[in-house]
Amino acid sequence: MNDSHLDPRINRFREKIVKHDQLEDVLDHVIRLVTSPRPETVAALVGPSGVGKSTIIRAVQRHLCALHAERMERDPGFLPYLSFKATSPLDGNFSWGDFFTRALVKANEALVRKKFIPQMQVELDGSTVNSARGLIPQELRRSFESLIESRDVQVMIIEEASALLRIKKSGIPILQFEVLKSLAVQLRKPILLIGAYDLLGILDGGGQLLRRSDVVHFPRYKLDAGASLMTGAQGQAPQAFVNVLHTFLEAIPIEKEADLIQHADYFLARSVGCVGVLKDWLDRALVSVLSKPGAPVLTRAAIKEAALLNGTVLQLTEEAKAGEARLLQCSDDELARQLGLDSMPALDAPFPPQTTEEKEKPQKRGKSSKVGNRGPSRDAVRTASDPAPSTSA
Repeated sequence: MNDSHLDPRINRFREKIVKHDQLEDVLDHVIRLVTSPRPETVAALVGPSGVGKSTIIRAVQRHLCALHAERMERDPGFLPYLSFKATSPLDGNFSWGDFFTRALVKANEALVRKKFIPQMQVELDGSTVNSARGLIPQELRRSFESLIESRDVQVMIIEEASALLRIKKSGIPILQFEVLKSLAVQLRKPILLIGAYDLLGILDGGGQLLRRSDVVHFPRYKLDAGASLMTGAQGQAPQAFVNVLHTFLEAIPIEKEADLIQHADYFLARSVGCVGVLKDWLDRALVSVLSKPGAPVLTRAAIKEAALLNGTVLQLTEEAKAGEARLLQCSDDELARQLGLDSMPALDAPFPPQTTEEKEKPQKRGKSSKVGNRGPSRDAVRTASDPAPSTSA
């Protein structure tokens, strides 16, 4: 999109990127998964909308390009990664044909539009197939697999991956899980899925996919009742969020009303603790102020006017809380109960000490394990008057 018509002050603010305080940890985790993967890895980066997952993706892509820079220069056909978006289906059912087509187009694969069968009838293994439409996705998949192998794609990054789980009928999208599993097994290259909490539907897949899956959570900021930033407030913004808000306010290149930073809890609550939501909110306020005559000033009124509706904030909050609840692990006691144990074994638990009876119990001597070894017995002592032993054969 051409932004040349925009006020340069808007462009300067939109170019500002502020790091989430957990971004480095999440980024390091994702990079470890895609650069040192187990065979057949399917990893998922999940988090609420606007938390900063796109920033993670761009950083991972830059890291992969830097890591493979020498080979990229030596081999123009090599791809350190293939990144594309999965689109929501128009008819309610996810289309693998569209998925593979978009991947091939993203990689500039030649003759993508020629990968179809024009005849109404085709001969296949001696049999006539009257409907060839079902063969098109299979051909596209083979082309996709050939692309990954021939260009040695190191990582497949699928954005908006929640679309993979879109089906008309209610229930678990078993087919999608099976395709993901088979792709991971066939290609033996890591697949990185990016999406909101509904992507956690991957955890409903079969055990074979589940054991190959790694879920990385990118959390939002939350109100902290234990903080002391604003005395008397019921919920306090953590200092990390205060720093983010301060950086964004400083990046807005117009005059601002005083002491906005003192209301960090207001900004956190209405942005659901997501950096992207906060930035979009301030962006709308800036655009609104600059569109009005007179000297531009970012006022409290402009900020309130640009805030999300209460219903939208509530929906985003409920989605975030539901996703966070799904990521909670069951307790050791619950797991032990499900496994039929009194308690879960612990790796750092000491061995139980021996009882007094076990310590005093005499140990039985076993027989020598080697033939010809003498047992521990005392030999007879020969005196001078005893005859010498015979040496004859």
